[in-house]
Amino acid sequence: MNKFSFSIKTKLVLLFISLSYTTILTISYVNFIMTIKFEKDSFIQSSLIQANLLADFTASALVFEDKIAAKESLEKLSNDKDILRVIIYDIEHRVFSSYNPRKNNQLVKLNLKSIEIEDVDKFLYFKALKISVPIKHNDEIYGILYLEKSTQTITKQLEKVFEEIFILALILLLIIYIISILLSNYILKPILSLAKITNEISLSQNYNRKVIYTSNNEISILYQAFNSLLENINELRNNLEKKVDKRTIQLSSKTSLLESSLKDLKETQKQLIQAEKMSALGNLVSGIAHEVNTPLGNGITSASIITKESKTLLTEFKNSTLTRSVMEKRLNVLNDSSILLVKTLNYSSELIKSFKQISTDQITNDIRQIHLKEYIKEIFLTNNNKLKIIPVEIILIENTEINIKISPGVIAQIFNNLIQNSILHAFDNFKGKAKIEVNLIEDEEFITIKYKDNGLGVNKKIKDKIFEPFITTKRNKGGTGLGLNIVFNLVHKKLKGTLKLNNELKIGCEFIIKIPINIPIKENE
Repeated sequence: MNKFSFSIKTKLVLLFISLSYTTILTISYVNFIMTIKFEKDSFIQSSLIQANLLADFTASALVFEDKIAAKESLEKLSNDKDILRVIIYDIEHRVFSSYNPRKNNQLVKLNLKSIEIEDVDKFLYFKALKISVPIKHNDEIYGILYLEKSTQTITKQLEKVFEEIFILALILLLIIYIISILLSNYILKPILSLAKITNEISLSQNYNRKVIYTSNNEISILYQAFNSLLENINELRNNLEKKVDKRTIQLSSKTSLLESSLKDLKETQKQLIQAEKMSALGNLVSGIAHEVNTPLGNGITSASIITKESKTLLTEFKNSTLTRSVMEKRLNVLNDSSILLVKTLNYSSELIKSFKQISTDQITNDIRQIHLKEYIKEIFLTNNNKLKIIPVEIILIENTEINIKISPGVIAQIFNNLIQNSILHAFDNFKGKAKIEVNLIEDEEFITIKYKDNGLGVNKKIKDKIFEPFITTKRNKGGTGLGLNIVFNLVHKKLKGTLKLNNELKIGCEFIIKIPINIPIKENE
């Protein structure tokens, strides 16, 4: 009976997934436990502060035995839906006043300065928080305030955190599984390919065959050794052949080598074009990271000011040193800081939202309806970090509101390359006021996009071949000559349109893109 055994590929995948799963599980568990403790402690702390404030507010009513004032103070708690009941006891533990919206008549076990949170036999659930604090006036205790709050808020927050952690763990496991499959294929594919070729050579006795492996690593040594072995066997079998046959074999070997070199050259060209396509996304990531840094810094500063002023205001209030002028001053500071915080966070949110949409579109080729002008505006926003260095004024003109069903990633890739082209060529050492103007025109069958900058213009030597691959005047500054070639291919092949350079323009450079309104494009093409 044959013993059951996993393949090497399966073992590698299982090992990688097991290690990754253990790591993710451990990190998720530790993170969740810490979150539970933090949320629970925060809830208790805020509730304790609320209880002490209530005790301070009702102290005078208890001292002067003003039950009406105490009742009015407690009735103001109706807006807080988490409060189950509040009871004020005098020094003899008799009920002086109470707030009990849910008519809970359960007996209270009074214990001065007691904090208790009841657990429920259910995952992530707590029953109620019970707090007892002394009611003091001039450091003399006149009674006890009992506060009982619902833990529904903390329960919902913990449920949300648990769901987020669970979903994130599943996504990470899926990503790890895909990576492990790809990694195992990358490592084992050349070895399995060599084993297959060896079996074929063994059956066909064709020792003229060559195996090709382009990477320079340990596996390439194995391929080279295998090729040497094949050559030695072939030499032993053909050492009695005539000189003509030998020369024929040499010629065949050289032809095979030339074909292999040509194949490698074409593959290299494809890789360079793909690298150029992805460089725009890389620049987008680094630019967004730098652009978001400033508003987030302002947001952190504003939040720090709000925290500091709030603590100071609370301290002065507790110490009864708070005057109207000081309170007005501190509230003004809190208001200004809040406005700045909201403004910076909204700007960061919009920037990240645009980045998420543009980067997702560049990775996928999903087709959807877009408002063309607004989408182009988002592309310029994600490139703002590079454009503001020059700086460049952006002008978007639209004769009518254009909505088109298209693959947005294609539009994003086209404009990212055009923007990069303007930065690298048009505005390099440019002394004037830089401008980029995009004009959108729609007629019955076509949409025309005119992209124009007022930069240095196109070198006359390359005007006629500007859309050919590897044509560039900035090779020493990182230019590859593939940007406009990629734009040309995207417009003609994917959008089924036309792209041309306006040769009549005397200042700057203008590209005219014309695409049909109903584009015959397929998803994931």
